[in-house]
Amino acid sequence: MYMLNRLGQRIIVGNRRRHCRCRSCGARQVKAKHPAEYLRRIRCKSCGEFDTLRIDKWADRRGWRYQTCYCDGYHFPHRIRSEFCYHNPNYPADDGHREMASGM
Repeated sequence: MYMLNRLGQRIIVGNRRRHCRCRSCGARQVKAKHPAEYLRRIRCKSCGEFDTLRIDKWADRRGWRYQTCYCDGYHFPHRIRSEFCYHNPNYPADDGHREMASGM
């Protein structure tokens, strides 16, 4: 399935990941599906408790995918207008600034 991000770039979207939060320690984590859909018991990565994950409604409703950019500024999907993203207005335009920013 395809979607458009804020910049109009076509991105491939697979299964919807679910943002979860632990009831006992409050840690956040992302799961591939709803915690109730797993056949085996799920363990919290932070505290190690079983079956304490719940859906984080705020993070699940937020449009994270619309803020993702796939330009060649980074070799991985990143947030739009991050430091070396080509869509950042403060992106170093020439090679001299690019070498200074990387510390070489």
